[in-house]
Amino acid sequence: MKRTLVCVLVSLAIASAVAVAGLAVVALGAGHWLESPGQSPRRADAVVVLGGNDGDRALRALEVYRDGFAPTIVLTGLEYGAAAPPAHLVWRAEFLETRGVPETAIRFEIEARNSYSEAVELLALMRKEGWHTLIVVSDPPHMRRLAWTWARVFEGSGLDFVLVASEPDWWDAGRWWHDEKAGQFVIMEFIKLAYYFARR
Repeated sequence: MKRTLVCVLVSLAIASAVAVAGLAVVALGAGHWLESPGQSPRRADAVVVLGGNDGDRALRALEVYRDGFAPTIVLTGLEYGAAAPPAHLVWRAEFLETRGVPETAIRFEIEARNSYSEAVELLALMRKEGWHTLIVVSDPPHMRRLAWTWARVFEGSGLDFVLVASEPDWWDAGRWWHDEKAGQFVIMEFIKLAYYFARR
Protein backbone atom coordinates (compact mmCIF):
# COMPACT_ATOMS: atom_id res chain seq x y z
CA MET A 1 0.00 0.00 0.00
CA LYS A 2 2.78 2.40 0.99
CA ARG A 3 4.76 1.51 -2.14
CA THR A 4 1.69 2.11 -4.32
CA LEU A 5 1.19 5.54 -2.74
CA VAL A 6 4.83 6.44 -3.38
CA CYS A 7 4.49 5.35 -7.02
CA VAL A 8 1.35 7.47 -7.42
CA LEU A 9 3.03 10.53 -5.88
CA VAL A 10 6.14 10.10 -8.03
CA SER A 11 3.97 9.74 -11.14
CA LEU A 12 2.05 12.88 -10.23
CA ALA A 13 5.29 14.77 -9.61
CA ILE A 14 6.66 13.69 -13.00
CA ALA A 15 3.42 14.57 -14.77
CA SER A 16 3.40 17.99 -13.08
CA ALA A 17 7.01 18.62 -14.07
CA VAL A 18 6.26 17.66 -17.67
CA ALA A 19 3.20 19.92 -17.71
CA VAL A 20 5.16 22.86 -16.28
CA ALA A 21 7.96 22.27 -18.80
CA GLY A 22 5.40 22.13 -21.60
CA LEU A 23 3.80 25.39 -20.50
CA ALA A 24 7.23 27.00 -20.30
CA VAL A 25 8.02 25.93 -23.86
CA VAL A 26 4.68 27.30 -25.06
CA ALA A 27 5.25 30.59 -23.22
CA LEU A 28 8.79 30.93 -24.58
CA GLY A 29 7.58 30.41 -28.13
CA ALA A 30 4.38 32.46 -27.88
CA GLY A 31 5.92 35.69 -29.15
CA HIS A 32 7.47 34.06 -32.19
CA TRP A 33 4.26 32.17 -32.96
CA LEU A 34 2.15 35.32 -32.80
CA GLU A 35 4.44 37.36 -35.04
CA SER A 36 5.36 34.62 -37.55
CA PRO A 37 2.68 35.41 -40.20
CA GLY A 38 4.39 38.79 -40.73
CA GLN A 39 6.12 39.16 -44.08
CA SER A 40 8.44 41.48 -45.94
CA PRO A 41 6.62 44.16 -47.93
CA ARG A 42 6.07 43.74 -51.68
CA ARG A 43 4.47 45.86 -54.36
CA ALA A 44 0.86 46.71 -53.59
CA ASP A 45 -1.82 49.24 -54.42
CA ALA A 46 -1.89 50.72 -50.92
CA VAL A 47 -0.46 50.32 -47.45
CA VAL A 48 -2.99 50.25 -44.61
CA VAL A 49 -2.18 51.52 -41.13
CA LEU A 50 -4.50 49.79 -38.68
CA GLY A 51 -5.73 51.93 -35.80
CA GLY A 52 -5.19 51.70 -32.07
CA ASN A 53 -1.51 52.40 -31.51
CA ASP A 54 0.94 55.13 -30.52
CA GLY A 55 2.65 55.70 -33.89
CA ASP A 56 4.84 52.66 -34.57
CA ARG A 57 2.48 51.45 -37.29
CA ALA A 58 2.42 54.83 -39.04
CA LEU A 59 6.22 54.95 -38.91
CA ARG A 60 6.50 51.49 -40.51
CA ALA A 61 3.96 52.44 -43.19
CA LEU A 62 6.00 55.57 -43.91
CA GLU A 63 9.09 53.41 -44.48
CA VAL A 64 7.12 51.11 -46.80
CA TYR A 65 5.78 54.13 -48.72
CA ARG A 66 9.21 55.73 -49.04
CA ASP A 67 10.66 52.45 -50.30
CA GLY A 68 8.17 52.55 -53.16
CA PHE A 69 6.08 49.52 -52.27
CA ALA A 70 2.74 51.39 -52.43
CA PRO A 71 1.62 54.82 -53.72
CA THR A 72 -1.21 55.30 -51.21
CA ILE A 73 -1.53 55.11 -47.42
CA VAL A 74 -4.91 54.26 -45.88
CA LEU A 75 -5.47 55.21 -42.24
CA THR A 76 -8.14 53.20 -40.47
CA GLY A 77 -9.58 52.38 -37.07
CA LEU A 78 -10.62 54.37 -34.07
CA GLU A 79 -7.95 55.60 -31.70
CA TYR A 80 -8.26 54.87 -27.99
CA GLY A 81 -10.64 57.31 -26.35
CA ALA A 82 -11.47 58.89 -29.70
CA ALA A 83 -14.50 61.03 -30.37
CA ALA A 84 -16.16 61.34 -33.75
CA PRO A 85 -14.17 60.70 -36.94
CA PRO A 86 -12.19 61.95 -38.73
CA ALA A 87 -10.60 63.92 -35.86
CA HIS A 88 -9.13 60.74 -34.41
CA LEU A 89 -7.12 60.15 -37.58
CA VAL A 90 -5.71 63.66 -37.99
CA TRP A 91 -2.54 63.20 -35.94
CA ARG A 92 -1.40 60.26 -38.07
CA ALA A 93 -2.13 62.14 -41.28
CA GLU A 94 -0.16 65.15 -39.99
CA PHE A 95 2.67 62.85 -38.93
CA LEU A 96 2.88 61.46 -42.46
CA GLU A 97 2.47 64.81 -44.23
CA THR A 98 5.25 66.47 -42.21
CA ARG A 99 7.52 63.64 -43.37
CA GLY A 100 6.86 64.11 -47.06
CA VAL A 101 3.71 62.13 -47.82
CA PRO A 102 1.40 64.35 -49.94
CA GLU A 103 -2.15 64.84 -48.73
CA THR A 104 -3.41 63.31 -52.00
CA ALA A 105 -1.67 60.01 -51.13
CA ILE A 106 -3.52 59.63 -47.82
CA ARG A 107 -6.94 58.00 -47.56
CA PHE A 108 -9.21 57.41 -44.57
CA GLU A 109 -11.42 54.44 -43.65
CA ILE A 110 -13.65 55.56 -40.81
CA GLU A 111 -16.31 52.86 -40.55
CA ALA A 112 -14.36 49.95 -39.03
CA ARG A 113 -14.44 49.36 -35.28
CA ASN A 114 -12.40 46.16 -34.89
CA SER A 115 -10.01 43.87 -36.78
CA TYR A 116 -12.78 41.95 -38.52
CA SER A 117 -14.65 45.03 -39.73
CA GLU A 118 -11.36 46.57 -40.88
CA ALA A 119 -10.86 43.59 -43.18
CA VAL A 120 -14.47 43.81 -44.43
CA GLU A 121 -14.34 47.56 -45.09
CA LEU A 122 -10.94 47.42 -46.76
CA LEU A 123 -12.00 44.56 -49.01
CA ALA A 124 -14.94 46.73 -50.10
CA LEU A 125 -12.57 49.65 -50.70
CA MET A 126 -10.30 47.45 -52.82
CA ARG A 127 -13.22 46.41 -55.00
CA LYS A 128 -14.36 50.00 -55.37
CA GLU A 129 -10.90 51.25 -56.33
CA GLY A 130 -9.93 48.26 -58.47
CA TRP A 131 -7.02 47.42 -56.20
CA HIS A 132 -5.55 43.93 -56.14
CA THR A 133 -3.14 43.88 -53.16
CA LEU A 134 -2.85 45.67 -49.81
CA ILE A 135 0.04 45.88 -47.38
CA VAL A 136 -1.45 45.75 -43.88
CA VAL A 137 0.68 47.17 -41.07
CA SER A 138 0.12 46.32 -37.43
CA ASP A 139 2.16 45.35 -34.37
CA PRO A 140 4.11 42.04 -34.33
CA PRO A 141 1.95 40.11 -31.83
CA HIS A 142 -1.14 41.10 -33.83
CA MET A 143 0.02 39.21 -36.94
CA ARG A 144 -1.40 35.77 -36.09
CA ARG A 145 -4.94 36.97 -35.42
CA LEU A 146 -4.86 39.25 -38.45
CA ALA A 147 -3.73 36.38 -40.66
CA TRP A 148 -6.71 34.26 -39.60
CA THR A 149 -9.24 37.10 -39.71
CA TRP A 150 -8.20 38.56 -43.06
CA ALA A 151 -7.85 35.14 -44.70
CA ARG A 152 -11.42 34.37 -43.69
CA VAL A 153 -12.77 37.68 -45.04
CA PHE A 154 -10.71 37.57 -48.27
CA GLU A 155 -11.43 33.89 -49.04
CA GLY A 156 -12.70 33.53 -52.60
CA SER A 157 -12.33 37.25 -53.37
CA GLY A 158 -9.38 36.88 -55.73
CA LEU A 159 -7.73 39.79 -53.90
CA ASP A 160 -4.61 39.67 -51.78
CA PHE A 161 -2.99 41.20 -48.70
CA VAL A 162 0.48 41.18 -47.15
CA LEU A 163 0.92 41.47 -43.39
CA VAL A 164 3.88 43.64 -42.37
CA ALA A 165 4.82 44.11 -38.73
CA SER A 166 5.75 47.42 -37.17
CA GLU A 167 9.01 47.63 -35.25
CA PRO A 168 8.16 48.93 -31.76
CA ASP A 169 10.86 49.33 -29.12
CA TRP A 170 8.78 47.40 -26.60
CA TRP A 171 8.63 44.16 -28.61
CA ASP A 172 11.10 41.28 -28.29
CA ALA A 173 9.50 38.01 -29.39
CA GLY A 174 11.91 35.90 -27.37
CA ARG A 175 11.56 37.94 -24.17
CA TRP A 176 8.05 39.38 -24.41
CA TRP A 177 7.34 38.80 -20.71
CA HIS A 178 10.10 41.30 -19.77
CA ASP A 179 8.05 44.25 -21.04
CA GLU A 180 4.70 45.13 -19.46
CA LYS A 181 3.14 46.37 -22.71
CA ALA A 182 4.34 43.33 -24.66
CA GLY A 183 3.09 41.01 -21.92
CA GLN A 184 -0.36 42.60 -21.90
CA PHE A 185 -0.50 42.46 -25.70
CA VAL A 186 0.40 38.75 -25.82
CA ILE A 187 -2.12 37.81 -23.13
CA MET A 188 -4.89 39.81 -24.84
CA GLU A 189 -4.08 38.24 -28.20
CA PHE A 190 -4.52 34.74 -26.81
CA ILE A 191 -7.80 35.76 -25.17
CA LYS A 192 -9.03 37.22 -28.47
CA LEU A 193 -7.87 34.16 -30.40
CA ALA A 194 -9.79 31.92 -28.02
CA TYR A 195 -12.87 34.10 -28.53
CA TYR A 196 -12.49 33.90 -32.32
CA PHE A 197 -12.22 30.11 -32.19
CA ALA A 198 -15.25 29.86 -29.91
CA ARG A 199 -17.37 31.82 -32.39
CA ARG A 200 -16.36 29.78 -35.45
